[in-house]
Amino acid sequence: MVNRITRYEPDYPLPESAYVPGINARPTTSLEGESPARLLRIGVDLFHHGFYWEAHEAWEACWIAAGRTGAMGDLLKGLIHLAASGVKARQGSTHGVQAHAEKACLAWSELREDLDLASLSELTEQVRKVCQTPKRFLCDSQENVVVVFDIRIELARG
Repeated sequence: MVNRITRYEPDYPLPESAYVPGINARPTTSLEGESPARLLRIGVDLFHHGFYWEAHEAWEACWIAAGRTGAMGDLLKGLIHLAASGVKARQGSTHGVQAHAEKACLAWSELREDLDLASLSELTEQVRKVCQTPKRFLCDSQENVVVVFDIRIELARG
């Protein structure tokens, strides 16, 4: 299934392994010099392929570039929490999965526009399912990369 996911930034190389604190070594990657729009797209690609820490890093850099405020700041803050939920799933933390998924939904709760997403309401609905059944997403696999979410983040084209 993972190989069929269309990438937004196919020229950006995916890491060899996903960083999971307490499980493996943190890889050295640099997002320096990437535009905020490209960071958003890179983050989506990383998330879809099971690189949750790395997606978090891309979205955090984008969030900082966006000034950490306003509608775009809230969208990115929610994405950062969603990625953190994926890291917690890899760490086997039910509480962490649920808490970060809830924080993502909370960050998006006041947004009245999709911004750069095709549908924020569809994404929010997918994340609410994580909040309701966090144990379903736990993963104790020691494999380098594991996709724990079937969540699809669709970006607006245009």
